[in-house]
Amino acid sequence: MKKLHLGLIALLCLPAFLKAQVTISGEWMRRHDGNVHLYRVEHGRLEEVAASKPGADSSFGFYFRPEREGFYVIGTGNSQSPIDKYSFYFKQKDQLNVKITDTSYVLTGKNSPENLAVAKWHNTILPLERKGVYFNLSRSTYADFFPLLETLHKQVQETKFASAGNKQFDSEFAKFRELDILHCTAELLSTPRSAHPSANDYTPYFKSIDVPYFTKDTRLLRYPYGMRMMRTLQMMPARLGNGDVKDYSIEARMKGIENDTLKGEVVLQQAASLKTYLGYTDLDKQYGKYLLTSDQVNRAGSIKTELAKKATAAGGQAVNFTYPDKNGKQTSLSDFKGKVVLVDVWATWCGPCKGEIPHLKKLEEEMHGQDVLFLSVSVDEQKDHQKWKDFIASEKLGGVQLFASGWSDIAKFYNIKGIPRFMVFDKNGNIVSTDAPRPSNKELKLLLESEVKK
Repeated sequence: MKKLHLGLIALLCLPAFLKAQVTISGEWMRRHDGNVHLYRVEHGRLEEVAASKPGADSSFGFYFRPEREGFYVIGTGNSQSPIDKYSFYFKQKDQLNVKITDTSYVLTGKNSPENLAVAKWHNTILPLERKGVYFNLSRSTYADFFPLLETLHKQVQETKFASAGNKQFDSEFAKFRELDILHCTAELLSTPRSAHPSANDYTPYFKSIDVPYFTKDTRLLRYPYGMRMMRTLQMMPARLGNGDVKDYSIEARMKGIENDTLKGEVVLQQAASLKTYLGYTDLDKQYGKYLLTSDQVNRAGSIKTELAKKATAAGGQAVNFTYPDKNGKQTSLSDFKGKVVLVDVWATWCGPCKGEIPHLKKLEEEMHGQDVLFLSVSVDEQKDHQKWKDFIASEKLGGVQLFASGWSDIAKFYNIKGIPRFMVFDKNGNIVSTDAPRPSNKELKLLLESEVKK
């Protein structure tokens, strides 16, 4: 009998109410990266839940509460790659006993009806997976892949799959099987091969691939490699003669994508390939409406921030920001093109910031009537909003006063780690300096006067 990790043994000794969770016990008898990983499927990609280091006897284990019933993945290596990964289905109280072999896996001991069905399916599709996914081992090309694909697809179409006694699983598993075949096919098309098919080589299965059918809902987001498959699906209309295979425009890639959330994924793929912030703003203006989920918005924000940092570091066009003024009116940096703009990033809790205020007031007075706009942006937290308004009134602060509610876009875009920070932008909205001298330094006035004269 194989040994379990001490950590797993300890977990199995927990109170009975905790034993209702999923228990995974296994042996990993093949290569690994030092750990066996448990992944959940999030937005069509894998996100790690936990890692287990195999023992001297190759045993590994997990004990976890599934966030939701559905497919999970156990494997090793790069999380973005399907190689050395195996899918299983978990709901609460499930047990999985598995032995990962050199080429596949076998279930041992007690296992759920769902995973017995998954294992049976895996054995069915394994020959296709070895040719499609494990391209570096099989050296397969379309010449030997296509006949096997057609045989397997016909077999699956003629097979009536028994119910596992779980309606939710039965429904998801039917979609999973369709996507599994498509996944192997997509990998054949998107990985290095010694020979590639032409339009005349495509077999009936290929010609039947209906992009709208696979993208009419969010099933791809529940499949472990859904987003990896998206690029291949986007190119299918062109591959089948309904477009230019060399047209990589977002318009061409959107063709046939039915679901708006999946269109958002195409937008994110396009955004990830951009080199400039201006390119991002143009993309966002046209297609930002498809960024519908919080995950998509957050990922887009990360791309936007990195491009903004690159733009500001290069000293080019200013990266715009928008915040409410003391009356709640939304005001943007771009509103003041035609003037030299001095931006003061500060907070009421910042001693050095307040120390610059008398010098800032003096500078504003000295440059009154010139084409200089004084714009102050507070990074006070929302809870201190009234404190900020009271401070503006009591100190009789001039210029335009905006409230950023903490370290938001302006701090991210301009890589602001500490305050006060002063920045200067020219009349055309270009960056002069994102780390300008403070008002207490006469260099700032010289810089502003130089820009006004241009």
